[in-house]
Amino acid sequence: MALPAIFSGLARDPLQSTQPDVAPRLRLITVQVEHGRGAMSQATVECEGPMEGQRTIGIQKGSTSPGGDLRLAALATLDAVMQATCGALRLEFIGVKSVRAFDTNLIVVAVIAHFEGKAIRVVGSAIAADDEPMTTARATMHALNRLATPLLSRLID
Repeated sequence: MALPAIFSGLARDPLQSTQPDVAPRLRLITVQVEHGRGAMSQATVECEGPMEGQRTIGIQKGSTSPGGDLRLAALATLDAVMQATCGALRLEFIGVKSVRAFDTNLIVVAVIAHFEGKAIRVVGSAIAADDEPMTTARATMHALNRLATPLLSRLID
């Protein structure tokens, strides 16, 4: 399977620069889930990047339910990534699930990424920690960074 055109032109000649080539990335800063009245919750995800000091905040509201905090954290992360890529990457949430594999608890997130007329299904995972919403946001970022990074590079060039 050929790589999408989004990845073309990213390889750089190592002889042209003595400094390491660091691609711009979004870095996860904070994830908060607040439970309000009437079984409503709000997830807020803050990311930094692609340039230092640049902040993007994704917010999602929804009803409180089992697994609802994970869903809202994933959706807020998708919102932050779409904002950071200025809409060049449109994301469709498939689902989030906590699973146990190899004697380890994992959070797995599945997303469909739409860009340049194509749709690609991506999956990210992270080892579950005490802060499940943060772990969910991290798993979402793991799924998306390989697609978002080339778009962020284009935006800052």
